[in-house]
Amino acid sequence: MVIEELHINYFCSYLSNRKQCTKLGETKSSYMSMTCGVPQGSVLRPLLFLIYINDITQASSFNTTMFADDINLHMSASNDRTLQRKVKDEIQNIDYWIRANKLSTNYNKNSYIILSRPKGDTAIFNISINSQQICEKMT
Repeated sequence: MVIEELHINYFCSYLSNRKQCTKLGETKSSYMSMTCGVPQGSVLRPLLFLIYINDITQASSFNTTMFADDINLHMSASNDRTLQRKVKDEIQNIDYWIRANKLSTNYNKNSYIILSRPKGDTAIFNISINSQQICEKMT
């Protein structure tokens, strides 16, 4: 068996036939099989997660910055109206990628910030993901 095949078999055995439960206080759920994702609490979790989401940068034309399990999406435009249209389109692309890859988003942790505006541009942004309103983070 070649080395690469050994590595693949190692990861397959690590990720296959996994079960997990949830414990809150003294109450513990029954164990359920994991069909996707990375085991919580494992040493490899951060690395495997980054490998798993690495191609999200190809899902849209946002400029992206990733750190651990956070991602920042950046975009600019010549005016607010164009920016809002572009952001809405690209947010849909990101949301599609997230769903296709069986991930979920905590919409309450999402926000946007506008760093600068052309003089006289006072458009009110209305940004949402999957019908969930995203709030502006005030600087």
